[in-house]
Amino acid sequence: MTQLAVLLILIPILTAIVIYLVPNEKINYLAIPSQLAITIIAIVYYQYFTPNYQDTLFVFGGWDDRIGISLSNDALSMSFVFLAIFTWWMIIVYTFNTKQSNRIFLFFLLFLQGVFFGLIMTNDLFNMFVFLELATILITILIVFKKDSDSFRAGIYYLIVNTAGMLTFLIGVIILYFVFGTINILTISENMRDYSDSVAVRFAYVCLMSGVAVKAALFPVFTWLPKAHGVAQSAISALLSGLVVKAGLYLFIRINEMYTVDCYNCTPFFFTLGAFTAIGGVVFAMTQKDMKQILAYHTVSQVGIMMMGLSSTDSLIYYGGLLHIFNHAFFKSLLFLGAGIIIKVYRTKKVGEIRGVGKTMPWVTAMMLIGMLSITGAPIFNGFISKSILSVGFQSSPIRYWMLYIVNIGTAASFIKMSQIFFGQAPLSYPMARKRENFALMGFALMCILAGNLAIPVSRGFFGVDVSFVTIFQISKFVDYLATLAMGYTLYSLVLAKDRWVVRKIRNARLSFGSANALFVGLYAFMAIYFVFFA
Repeated sequence: MTQLAVLLILIPILTAIVIYLVPNEKINYLAIPSQLAITIIAIVYYQYFTPNYQDTLFVFGGWDDRIGISLSNDALSMSFVFLAIFTWWMIIVYTFNTKQSNRIFLFFLLFLQGVFFGLIMTNDLFNMFVFLELATILITILIVFKKDSDSFRAGIYYLIVNTAGMLTFLIGVIILYFVFGTINILTISENMRDYSDSVAVRFAYVCLMSGVAVKAALFPVFTWLPKAHGVAQSAISALLSGLVVKAGLYLFIRINEMYTVDCYNCTPFFFTLGAFTAIGGVVFAMTQKDMKQILAYHTVSQVGIMMMGLSSTDSLIYYGGLLHIFNHAFFKSLLFLGAGIIIKVYRTKKVGEIRGVGKTMPWVTAMMLIGMLSITGAPIFNGFISKSILSVGFQSSPIRYWMLYIVNIGTAASFIKMSQIFFGQAPLSYPMARKRENFALMGFALMCILAGNLAIPVSRGFFGVDVSFVTIFQISKFVDYLATLAMGYTLYSLVLAKDRWVVRKIRNARLSFGSANALFVGLYAFMAIYFVFFA
């Protein structure tokens, strides 16, 4: 039964190769049975190994697990597998057609799916690096798939910045191999306490986490994300923002587990990094006029919120950050796909030039509003659940609580600004959104609602976490949300709507490639000093 994990990797990759090699317009339909097979295999695998996930280790070729290529799963990896399956289903439905260009697009899209599964399930550090590098190359190709100058510039920027991060990650892997004599994650974790005070092992932690910071788009190395997400196809922006960028956060969790969780008292450092990411992201998002740039910077901000939770050793706060990964995947994918339809119809990404969407596309408007309500933390929707868990966990620390609240106000202000596209005079003629595009929107919107109302049984059944203290249908929760909207509207009307000089200054701020590299080196050096000498 453990071999089923291999099929999750191989099926999308082999399907991608067949689609690429067979020049027939009907071959694109092969993606559908491929996704069905993956879905069924994942469900069977999950049913067989739950609830304790014992004996999931699979070693290729019967080698000793210390030296062989191995896969292993637990509740965390399987939750990411199911999230990936659902996301890829919706992206395939949204983009599907039988054109030659879509055949090539499907090749890269499905190949990336197999690589992502490998990254999630691998049990050795070197193959983790290999899958990361493969994913980086495939994502670069998908970013530049439109073949215009902006996408090429963003794609190369993404490739070089992420490659620099992966080089430091590889250095960390090499150091751990020399210390432990293995790259098997479970074996290293079992022996970590005997070596955790070693300077070499501490420096390896710095190298690994520097690569993670780039992949997760943490402050101050997040500059690649708005560049890439802003120019890529909207479906790719949805995939990158909703899922792929979370690979960095997944690695953060896995590396900390391998280092036996907070062995270097890393909570203050990574909470601070998360807070700067959340606040910096929301400040840049509020000042943007480009719809996709608003959404991209909000990905940075929401990743910061996740890191604020994941950095904690408090199980409740940690789970709030983890749950926000999944909630964000649903509402941000929904928003990017909806934005893609609107941009295609209006042929502009400028919020100030788009009006009357409510009249031209009422279905898209309804779906987009669900996404906006979710990201701003409205009761009944999924964003409310994870943000409420974090708020409860942060109540013992007023500074942390108000940091989260300030970010929520900024988020509300941004989407109040963006919501103006739904009002005003509609254009005289416009194309209709296709049914498959509407279906993909509905899929993500439905998950926003279900995850907001079924969080208690899902959390208890999948992760064994009780979140019954989060009450959805409570008047005080609606009052709190309306107060957040009121403060967001005040910020919008007094500062953002008037486009004051500070807003223009922030919006027009640009970091050169050299400056981005300098920030990465600075973060790397600071982490080295902190974790090697002070932690």
